Amino acid sequence: MAIDLELADCAAARSRLTACQQAGPLCAHEPDCEAALYRLLARAAADRPGEDNPWEFRYRKFADINEKMERAGMGYPAQPRTWDSGDENDRPGNDDDWRAQTVPGRLGIPAFKLLSNDRWLITAKEIDEALDAYTRTPDGLRTELETDQKWQDWLRWLAVARDHGGFEAE
Repeated sequence: MAIDLELADCAAARSRLTACQQAGPLCAHEPDCEAALYRLLARAAADRPGEDNPWEFRYRKFADINEKMERAGMGYPAQPRTWDSGDENDRPGNDDDWRAQTVPGRLGIPAFKLLSNDRWLITAKEIDEALDAYTRTPDGLRTELETDQKWQDWLRWLAVARDHGGFEAE
């Protein structure tokens, strides 16, 4: 299964623009939704120069990243909470709370967020926890992991995504 990752602020602005466009021909927001999205996309381009779509992560499969994050103490295997109703409006809390769920007492990024395209929200807090754990990873393991270009790109993505409120996995 391929999963798309997008910087959280860009994804939220894109969603708001879509909703605004569906509501009518004129945007009543200030700044206007389209301008707000383009401002965030320009910021992403400045943060990730040379990337074709700097607001998105170029890779779409994450089993290997989950494995490496677990080895480095940055993530953990887990299952998302379930709900009884098939109606998304019956989820506990608001949608962002549901999409940002974690496992109490665990630090880092739960693996389930990178194994399905259910619009999971990986928060800046989770990223901070993961990157902090990586600083405590033994040098030998870090050296081994960093021979992989995808892993190096992942670490850079996390650093940028942290400053954009995290990222969405869809």
